[in-house]
Amino acid sequence: MAGMRIKPGLQERCARWLLLLTILHTVPVVWITPVAGGSAPTVALLAYGFASLLTFENDGVALSLFALGPALVYCGVAWGLAWLLGKMLGRVSQPTRARVLAVLIIVPLVSVYFPIYIAGGHNSSQSVDLIGLFDNTLSVKTLLSYWIALHGLLVLLYVGHLLRIGHPMIAHVERWRRPTLTAASLVLVGTVFYGNYPQLVCKPLAELGSARAQICAAKAFTRETRYWYERAGEQGNLEAIAWLIEHTHDREDRLRWLRKGAEQGDAAIQFALYQRLLRFGEPNAMAEAERWLRLAAEGDHAPAQMVLVDRLSREVYRTQSRDQLAVRNAWLERAAELGSRMAKLRLAEHHVDGSMGYAADLPQARAYYQELAEHGGEPTSYERALRLNAASYRQQADELRTWSEGLRNRDLAITKAMAKRYLSSQLPGPGVQELGLELMEYLAENGDTGARDDLIVMLRTGSGGVNKDIDSAMVWLVTAAEAGDAKAMERLAGNYMNGREGFGVDYPEARRWIEALIEQAQQSDSKRVRTLQNQLAYIDRLGGYAGGAMLGIGDLDQLGQRTDAESHYRYAQQLLAGHGSKRRAEAIARLEQAAGQGHGGAAWRLFEIYERGFQQEVDKAAALRMLQLAVTHHHFNAARELAMNYEYGKRGLPVDLPKAIALYEATLAAGHDNRYDWNLDPDNFNHFKWLESRLRQARLKLNALADNTGGDPA
Repeated sequence: MAGMRIKPGLQERCARWLLLLTILHTVPVVWITPVAGGSAPTVALLAYGFASLLTFENDGVALSLFALGPALVYCGVAWGLAWLLGKMLGRVSQPTRARVLAVLIIVPLVSVYFPIYIAGGHNSSQSVDLIGLFDNTLSVKTLLSYWIALHGLLVLLYVGHLLRIGHPMIAHVERWRRPTLTAASLVLVGTVFYGNYPQLVCKPLAELGSARAQICAAKAFTRETRYWYERAGEQGNLEAIAWLIEHTHDREDRLRWLRKGAEQGDAAIQFALYQRLLRFGEPNAMAEAERWLRLAAEGDHAPAQMVLVDRLSREVYRTQSRDQLAVRNAWLERAAELGSRMAKLRLAEHHVDGSMGYAADLPQARAYYQELAEHGGEPTSYERALRLNAASYRQQADELRTWSEGLRNRDLAITKAMAKRYLSSQLPGPGVQELGLELMEYLAENGDTGARDDLIVMLRTGSGGVNKDIDSAMVWLVTAAEAGDAKAMERLAGNYMNGREGFGVDYPEARRWIEALIEQAQQSDSKRVRTLQNQLAYIDRLGGYAGGAMLGIGDLDQLGQRTDAESHYRYAQQLLAGHGSKRRAEAIARLEQAAGQGHGGAAWRLFEIYERGFQQEVDKAAALRMLQLAVTHHHFNAARELAMNYEYGKRGLPVDLPKAIALYEATLAAGHDNRYDWNLDPDNFNHFKWLESRLRQARLKLNALADNTGGDPA
């Protein structure tokens, strides 16, 4: 058996492989740049060359021959060196051999932390350690995985070399050696295939027109990136179109790719096209922009939906249309469901105010703020401008909890703030106005004079989100006056005097409140007291014009229900004296009724109105008719006036001295015997002297006329 070749043992094979792997990763090979000075795995270079051969391209074959040739030579030289060193180590006894191999293992491990040249020759100025090289290639895990496996393999080979002949582990290793080598080979082949997948699979399929393969090729071959993306984009691949939109600077080309992507139904690209057309498009492109905006919103693109919400909001503010408001809110809620932070913030604000058709719901608003605080997300430009962040949202949520508790416990300050908020909300939701009014009434009932004054104004004018309710405003004003509120008392007195804000004219009530104000201000404001006293004097003057004291509403109504002439006359006088032009026509009608029933004073008052009343009332013929009617009913002033008209020929009457003298004489006779209740007291009036003077002059005129006509005055 002397000529038979002895198979090397496990220890010898382990030592030989250990030496080979150490040499491959420590000896520099400066003519092969990708090996990075001998530190990168040569297997990767072999795989690249092998893959290049499979493409059967001229440049690929040339490159593979250039790469594989030196690599094969390098591997052969390394194997020879490993064989030679193994023979030499075989002559060295243990434990020296183990120490040498341990040093050889430590060399590549330690070399990781020393700089290695990665470009050019050894005179290159660029270098990096292996850890830095891994950092730059971590997107592809192949290099790092290989290096970790290499170190593990070196340790295993070293342990295998140290095993003694006959050790149980040797038999175990021998049993699993072939399966292990087979698995390692498969892993190596798979790694080679995976590392060269773009070259082996993607590029051939890309040439055949596969869009997915074209995307793969675009990512793998940086010099051909745009070419492959354009080919994929022409086929409608959205990933390629998105890349082209981002990396195309020509305006027209970018617009073309935007339209291409929009036509493929991508909502984000549709919205981007809308923005582009809106910013740079011509006026006739606005219709197209609107169409893309609508499609983007319908495609559940939240920013597009929020643009629609803003547009519809402006339209709703302009038209106050509840139908458009419902459409607007539907888009807002849809955007919120898609995660739009702006939509959630709007909904929170609406629920706080009870605005834009939403009910006032502080717990729901608080839930939105908590969601915004807990789920970060990219802040919107609106949030950045207002510096809204998680902390501010948490603070707002805490404030809403305080407000809810304050409303529940009827805290006056919080109740007032929320009442004003609800009543001033735009397009309030169901029950919001009613809630605001309820809170204001609660404040007014609990002594908040400011809230009570605001409530009166809102109910009286229908402002502040409250429906106009004059009756309720009157009740609250009376309540305030009865509570001693000077402003309310003064306003109430003015309302009774002028018939404003739902109150009827009632001078006795006005007098009562003015007297109460005088009593209240007696010691503090003498000037104000004088002003109030002047108002009382004015009421007294009105009573004089009306022929007595001014009546209250109840008494005036009772007087107006009577049908006798005197009641008609007094009722008309009350209206003319203290109720202004609003009831003047009613007063004139009552005077007509009284005059028709034989009331001389009513006829005389009608004469004055028709003679020198308002422009629309002046009627000279009616005035003369009423004057004559008043004389018929024995009115002193009417008789005197008609006598003068006959004496001087006024108001279209001829000069008739006998009639004038007869009227003067009848008037004097009626005055002397107090006929017709004229009550002409000679001690207090000059009527008799004046009438006697007029009578004498009329007779003198008549006598002079008789002398001139020969004794016949006619």
